[in-house]
Amino acid sequence: MRLATLAALVSPLLAVSCAEQQPQEAAACGGANGIVASEAWVRAAPEGAPMSAAYLVLCNGGAADRLVGATFEGAGAVELHVSSTSEDGMTGMSQMKEGLPLPAGETVTLAPGGSHIMLIGIDAGIADGDAPAITLEFENAPPLAVTLDVRTPAEAAEHSGH
Repeated sequence: MRLATLAALVSPLLAVSCAEQQPQEAAACGGANGIVASEAWVRAAPEGAPMSAAYLVLCNGGAADRLVGATFEGAGAVELHVSSTSEDGMTGMSQMKEGLPLPAGETVTLAPGGSHIMLIGIDAGIADGDAPAITLEFENAPPLAVTLDVRTPAEAAEHSGH
C-alpha cells in the first residue's frame, strides 16, 4: 500500500520535472524549440583556392542532438574538423567522424582554432559581398540552411582575437 501511495505522489512530480526541462532548453536559445544557428561566416577564398572553412554558433533549444555533416554548393566535400595543439606545440586538424555533440539547452561554438566546417575542393572563389549558404545536417533535427557572411583574412583575424 505504501509503495502505491509513494508512486501516486512521485509520478506527478516527475511529469512536472520533465515538462519543465523543455522550456528551460528553449529559453537558452531565445525561446526557440530546436537548433538555432547564429554568427555564421566563412573565410573568403580567392578563385582557385582549394578550400575554405565555415564557423558558427549553434544553440540547441530541443533534445540532445549531433551535427553530423553539411552540404555547400560548389564544394567537392564538406567535413567537420577540429583543430588541436599537442603537448609539444604542434598544431593539427582531424576529421570528426562521429559528428559534433549538441547537448540539450547548450550553445556550441565552431571557431578558428577549434571545431569548424571544412569546404574542400571549392570550384569558385568566395568573395566579400557573396552570400553563400550551407545546409547543416543533424542526427535527429531536420536540415538547417544557413547564410554565411564572408570575412576576409583580416576580418577573420579581428573576430578571432588573433
